[in-house]
Amino acid sequence: MKLLITGATGFVGTNFILKLHRKHAITAFVRKDSDMSKIKDFCTPSCHDESSDDLVDFVKRGEFDGVVHLATYYQPSHSSEDFFKMLNSNVVFGSSLLEALSFCPPSFFINTITFSQFTNASSYNPAGLYDATKQAFCDIMRFYASKMPTIFCNLLLYNTYGANDNRPKIFNLWNKIANTQNIIEMSKGEQKIDISHIDDVIHGFETLIDLCKNKQVPTLSTFTLENQRHTLRELAQIFEHATSTKLPIAWGAKPYRHNEIMEPISSNNSTFQKLPHWEPKISLLEGIKQVYGK
Repeated sequence: MKLLITGATGFVGTNFILKLHRKHAITAFVRKDSDMSKIKDFCTPSCHDESSDDLVDFVKRGEFDGVVHLATYYQPSHSSEDFFKMLNSNVVFGSSLLEALSFCPPSFFINTITFSQFTNASSYNPAGLYDATKQAFCDIMRFYASKMPTIFCNLLLYNTYGANDNRPKIFNLWNKIANTQNIIEMSKGEQKIDISHIDDVIHGFETLIDLCKNKQVPTLSTFTLENQRHTLRELAQIFEHATSTKLPIAWGAKPYRHNEIMEPISSNNSTFQKLPHWEPKISLLEGIKQVYGK
């Protein structure tokens, strides 16, 4: 199957290509300044300029069976200099791609959304501008779904971790302080965290691609990769057990952030459903040992 992947050099995109390149012919849609060193041998990189006039020609030449849209610009709280970067990456680029695809529609288009679009609520409630831009793209995608034969769907992701992850995420932070023993101040740690190993997440994409290929997905469906949830304190205990370390955390020393997500949105919500035929295979204990074990 011929797939077009955006956001190919990000954490999820890189792992998608490394795991699934033998199963699919993947074209990676990347910026000219992207670091393609990890993926260039496993896909066909295609550099693009977001203002380019040849996007329609590119799509027509590619004749893609499906698109997996991962491209995003993430900042939990934005500054003025982030504003246009966020709009361009999260709204303008994706919308330009949809317009081009309308001239040569693929069989399916999988968009990724995030749990923080639904902050402590059962419906849209953005934690920040990032989430608002993600929702704006969903609304634009709905318009194109009304005029194209393509199956459009969303895959809602929670937190992820895995090897070769350079993002400033919680496990990387804890791994650092476990080595330095520098005390870190955190909240009371009562918020629940849904986090999955990246291999399980890629398996989720693979499952959804197969469902789309077999036309077993109603258009504009939203699926979640919901996993077992733990409070932040419980997560720290699992991390300590898996790595045989002691985390120097001062619990309760900091207040909860504005819009702190205490309970991530669930597939119990009638708007979503847990992805059929998908279950996480890697337990937290096993996964943390694999990535951070000594």
